[in-house]
Amino acid sequence: MLKKFFTAVAVFAAVAVLGAYRGHKLEMSNPDGFYKVGDTAVCRVTLCKDGKPLKGTRARVITYWEGKPKKLREFDTTGEPVEVSYKSDKPGWAYFRFQVIENGKTLKGKGVYKHPAKESTTAEAGAIFAADDIKSKIDRPADFEAFWAARRAKLDQLPLKPKYKRLPDPAPGIKFFTVEIPCLGGYPVSGYLALPAGAKPKSLPAYVDWASWMASDTSPNYAITRAKQGAIGFTPTWHGRPCNMPKEYYNYNTTIKIDGGVAGIDDKETWCFSGMYYRVMRSLDFVKSLPEWDGKTLVSVGGSLGGAQSVAAAALDRDVTTAVIDVPCFCEFDGFASGRVCSIPIRRIEDRVRSGDRKPLATCAYYDCVNFAPMIKCEVFVCTGFSDELCPPSNVFAFYNALPKDTRKTMCTNPFTGHYGTTKNPAASARLKELQGATKVFRYDGKQ
Repeated sequence: MLKKFFTAVAVFAAVAVLGAYRGHKLEMSNPDGFYKVGDTAVCRVTLCKDGKPLKGTRARVITYWEGKPKKLREFDTTGEPVEVSYKSDKPGWAYFRFQVIENGKTLKGKGVYKHPAKESTTAEAGAIFAADDIKSKIDRPADFEAFWAARRAKLDQLPLKPKYKRLPDPAPGIKFFTVEIPCLGGYPVSGYLALPAGAKPKSLPAYVDWASWMASDTSPNYAITRAKQGAIGFTPTWHGRPCNMPKEYYNYNTTIKIDGGVAGIDDKETWCFSGMYYRVMRSLDFVKSLPEWDGKTLVSVGGSLGGAQSVAAAALDRDVTTAVIDVPCFCEFDGFASGRVCSIPIRRIEDRVRSGDRKPLATCAYYDCVNFAPMIKCEVFVCTGFSDELCPPSNVFAFYNALPKDTRKTMCTNPFTGHYGTTKNPAASARLKELQGATKVFRYDGKQ
């Protein structure tokens, strides 16, 4: 049975921009957005401008099933709620996108969108049908676990020789460094390390915060925050390029050339994300080697691409005790098999795959979160938004439902939120707060 936490935003807050299509009122017939097979999901919306209900404005709603458009309806706003519905006879995900039309054209841009990545989407909502029954039909290679055991053995042959560069203390009593660690996969581990000064050996829990898919440095603030809370904080880059470089250094044209994530995708050893998984394992090796680590608490946290890394961390390192996995990508690369959306980056080469080239799917099967799921034994906190088109909720549920039955797991959801940091994970936040409350810093006294 699904253990879930529902967090809904019934009314989106208006912003102080005159002429902005904001303050829309949305609600689902089932407030949490969960439905049974055979149910009809009904979304009620009152579109607004400057927080006031729209009247006489042309609008559109597009209904999608598993990422594919199924219905398109245009209507004139009257200031009263408009209903749109979808009935499903099978498990899966429905999504409603609302747009505003002016002079026959779909409005887009600032003052219209909820998020710039969806420049014409002014409001949105989603529904999940039979969440417990969403299962994946992707192939799990017969040698999947052997492949990762071999990679682990190969990495173990490489000495752990971290190089530290001390940075100015970000706060009193906090030591702060950039770290570079030799690794396989073409690039080293690079990241920020922060920890309380003077901590005794074996006295600190450790947190690793994984970075999202961006051509940028990783944020040092996560590591600093963990250290202020009395823990070891380590925040590695996903790409392995040096930390603390000028902003313009990080770009997809010169320093991080991955061709939209499909570079090298014909082979599981050459795929551009292959080395990231070595860096995940080596990052954990490094944190566990620190004398201050208590040897008991190792927390993995990430969202989107960071969520995929958190999945791998929990699967590949038995010392991980808690994994926070927010809106993870890399769930069901082969979405075709289950009748769902393919995870990025396969989505970007769908035509090639549909034409019969299965090499990319064969490669990505070794990195799919669904295939890692059976290996995860630690407690897991997942979240997904039912308006997430980048990492769809049904793909995330396919991962969640593939976790072992005896794994302690929790899912947080919201029918009105999506990607880009909009979906929260309150159960994970409560658990991390609990762990932080148990943290005590024992400073080295020169005797131990």
